[in-house]
Amino acid sequence: MALQQLHILLVDDDDFFSDVIARQLEEELHHKVTIASNGREAEKLLISGKHHFDIILTDYEMPDVNGLELLRWIQEHKIETPVVMLTAAGSESIAVEAMKLGAYDYIRKEHLDLHHLGVVIHGTHERHELRIARALEEERMREIALNALATDKVRDVLNALTPSINDAFANIHSELEVQGDKILKEIPERYRKELQELLKRIQKETVALETAIRGLLGLYRILYAHHAEVSEIERLKREIESKE
Repeated sequence: MALQQLHILLVDDDDFFSDVIARQLEEELHHKVTIASNGREAEKLLISGKHHFDIILTDYEMPDVNGLELLRWIQEHKIETPVVMLTAAGSESIAVEAMKLGAYDYIRKEHLDLHHLGVVIHGTHERHELRIARALEEERMREIALNALATDKVRDVLNALTPSINDAFANIHSELEVQGDKILKEIPERYRKELQELLKRIQKETVALETAIRGLLGLYRILYAHHAEVSEIERLKREIESKE
């Protein structure tokens, strides 16, 4: 099975070494390679955002900005591209420091061969993808926990509101009936019919408003209880429509 083609940023001040490695990676392993001849050039490429790099291969021993300084810069700028450090013989302490700074792996240049480099590149990319997937899953679980907390709070508010709303509408209906009849008896007869029609319209609109609010509260309960049954939603819809 063909391996995935990756875009690799190769950072090395040795032009001959860079050209040889880049050509092998492109011709033999079919990756795309962009070469940066020093750390400053690599920083400019990374910060420009013009290219997406899947992996960075960087030499340690470079003038001006060495591999560890480039790693620190990558970390400070929160660039997530995985880094593999290329070190010389006797640079084990450099390799350890590179790993502490977030490098995924390191390769000693004297042990560098195309097969081993290909394995490291593939393994690094897989580990990075796995790390991203794990981070996304952790973020998803945090969102679920926050949503559950919000759900409980909303449910508490709905439960507290429902009795108050029921009482308010019961009082409105009662006042309309009692006070409405009282007022009708006290006003001149020529205004009585007009007032009766007005009270009927108010009662009708109040019933429609009450039904709509009850429907909304019921819908919220269904949604926040995480069992939004279609039949129950349809029942609420029919109830609201019947009062219009």
